[in-house]
Amino acid sequence: MTQKELADRLAGTRLPVAYRAFRTRQAPPYICYLYAYDTKFFADDAMYFSAGHYQVELYTSVKSPDMESVVEDALTGLNWEKTEEYLASEKLYQILYEIEV
Repeated sequence: MTQKELADRLAGTRLPVAYRAFRTRQAPPYICYLYAYDTKFFADDAMYFSAGHYQVELYTSVKSPDMESVVEDALTGLNWEKTEEYLASEKLYQILYEIEV
């Protein structure tokens, strides 16, 4: 999967989506995603496989399992881990999905 294919999947949620950050203030709910790092698999002095790791961040003003389900449906077929944090200074919930593509 490419970064564009990931962006297309996220756009299918019908939520506002931006790479890393929006240029102007955005009312929640919205999604930001970004490239985090690469994992490479080496054997016999050769690289056999490289996987990009991305973070998909869902921001909501209230805890919303329904919005989380929308994002999780878009990530169907991908390996992902999920964490949650409340950003008190922003008064927002951040649901972070770490995925490998």
